[in-house]
Amino acid sequence: MFLIWRGWGILAPFAAFIGALIAMFIFELVEQFVPRVMLTPVVMLGATLAVFLTAHLLERTDKGRELLDEKTGQTVVLKRGDSIFFIKVRYWAYIFAIITLIMFVVSLTSVFGGGA
Repeated sequence: MFLIWRGWGILAPFAAFIGALIAMFIFELVEQFVPRVMLTPVVMLGATLAVFLTAHLLERTDKGRELLDEKTGQTVVLKRGDSIFFIKVRYWAYIFAIITLIMFVVSLTSVFGGGA
């Protein structure tokens, strides 16, 4: 499998993995109070929070470089542009959030009387 990234975009999958592991550990601590079907959405929530935190950290640390164009006199700001698979890390956080929301809805539907 190939990973295509730019800047510090490679941190997004690592952050998702670490967040998922931490969420799994926390779920195991409260497993007796929560139905087992909720494991997947809780793990995805941990991954989502980790990706959001990573995206926020990357955006805060990317101040960019200001360059002066001698011909026009305009200032140009160059930023790192952290991305993975040509999608900015910020948008990956929103993609993870949408998937997490869908997983929670499906799991809660099965817990509270939906599925067979």
